[in-house]
Amino acid sequence: MNIKAIVMDMDGTLLNSKDKISPKTKDALIECQKNGIKIVLASGRNYGRIKPYLEELHLEEFGGLLIEINGIAIYDMSTNQRTILRQMHEDEVHPVFSYLMNLNAESIAVYDEGLFDYMPDHILTMKQKLRLSLDLPEDYPWTAGAWSWFWDMRNGYPCQKYIEKVEEIDCPINKFQILQETDILNEIEEKLIHKYGDCFEVFRTTPRQIEMGPKGYTKGDTLVRLMKKFGWSKDEVFVFGDGGNDISMFKQTNYSFAMGQALESVKNEAKYITLSNNEDGIYEALMKFNVIKGV
Repeated sequence: MNIKAIVMDMDGTLLNSKDKISPKTKDALIECQKNGIKIVLASGRNYGRIKPYLEELHLEEFGGLLIEINGIAIYDMSTNQRTILRQMHEDEVHPVFSYLMNLNAESIAVYDEGLFDYMPDHILTMKQKLRLSLDLPEDYPWTAGAWSWFWDMRNGYPCQKYIEKVEEIDCPINKFQILQETDILNEIEEKLIHKYGDCFEVFRTTPRQIEMGPKGYTKGDTLVRLMKKFGWSKDEVFVFGDGGNDISMFKQTNYSFAMGQALESVKNEAKYITLSNNEDGIYEALMKFNVIKGV
């Protein structure tokens, strides 16, 4: 099989539930690079939050690629060049975030170095009680993450500001994140798709997180740019993912793989289903299709 590139989401795909790359999967991906296969990490994360893993996979040595922030930026390790394709500015950001602030959710506007976080009073009160029960350090951020009400993202977003007014957002924004418990988020997702689906990309990335970004700038759109640049065909690219923001990539290849624990809506869009991110699903698929010999 003549595979030219392996494209992977990170959270819930390349990374297991402990936020780690398993030794078996890591060794397999290094073997692939030694055999001339390009590795592409396609994430909602920015470069700062991806950097530890690209070093672990030796992407700089082999000239790997990053699709950052759901497709709005590309980082080419072979040239050490980062290209920002699209950001959102005040005239787009303020009206949308004003609407998000009136939902029953924690809402975040993310930029390269940090984020602006708004929490309604009732969520802040709930998190104050939860924080005490978790016995978190005083300097631990209040910010929610894709899997829990508290998530430390300071390695990629060192500047985290908790805001009360939309006017406090004063720089170009890469994406919005909306965080709540699953049942409540189901209702919010319907509202957002109805109101903004024609002008923004709206993704259900995990059961408790929705992300929004500029229309026409998805992981799949940016993957197409890379496929054209490097001359990769649909038969030469493997794609792995587990979230709604990965579906756009599935449509660009004949080898799309949903992870075993992925949302059913994601599995329905993939050609193949592999094992979960905690069961070396990427490794198993590469073995099954004879991309690697086994490590």
